[in-house]
Amino acid sequence: MDEVIQGLEHSGISGAKKGFCRAIEIMNQVSYDRSHPRPQVLIVGEYLLNFHPGANHDIEKYLEANGFEIIEARMTDVIRKTYFYKDSQNLEYHLKQHAKEKIWNHTANELFNLAHNLTDSIAKAHPLYQPACRMQDLVRDSDPIIHHTFDAGEGVLIPGEILHHAKHGCRFFVILQPFGCLPNHVVGRGIAKTLKHMYPDAQILTLDYDPDVSFANVENRLQMLVMNAKRSQHTDTPQPVLS
Repeated sequence: MDEVIQGLEHSGISGAKKGFCRAIEIMNQVSYDRSHPRPQVLIVGEYLLNFHPGANHDIEKYLEANGFEIIEARMTDVIRKTYFYKDSQNLEYHLKQHAKEKIWNHTANELFNLAHNLTDSIAKAHPLYQPACRMQDLVRDSDPIIHHTFDAGEGVLIPGEILHHAKHGCRFFVILQPFGCLPNHVVGRGIAKTLKHMYPDAQILTLDYDPDVSFANVENRLQMLVMNAKRSQHTDTPQPVLS
């Protein structure tokens, strides 16, 4: 991160690109062992809870200490989704908006693809790198659940991320949502039943956070996920799903 930030500060986008190249070179020097991979768990939900350890009680650190490998949702999609929704709504519903606004939403949306293409071309130098799934591809499977023009809460990001990683073998999912946030309850807890129907062996845990929630409360729910993961490592029988 220091290499990317310093490059950006001194030389803008070109400097950030060079900094990212140096960062990948540094990461290539870190040894790793993938002979016995841990079970993967995807953390999705309201973006502040996803990315701020102070808000989610260091949930990543806790799950890693209990034998999981964390899959993070992508912050770029959180930023991009507003432009993606508006561009899709304009193209599919022919909304009456100023041409300047339509052009801006379409251009901003496409810039994310260009940025991903650039980072992919650099990061592929690392043997463990997996290219990001583009949003237009991510939403394809989730359209029957939540259409990609739906703009509330995290929209299609929650079902889209879960379905994408479920197709690639992940079976453990945690959905974080602020207590009382109706949009995220709709696109989080509200879609769990349909997702479980599509992947009966998936473990989907929805966690509500409010200002008074204690870590003990969160830990009790997470331990159910941990125990199911340990059991699934020793049996081929699907474990009961969580809600």
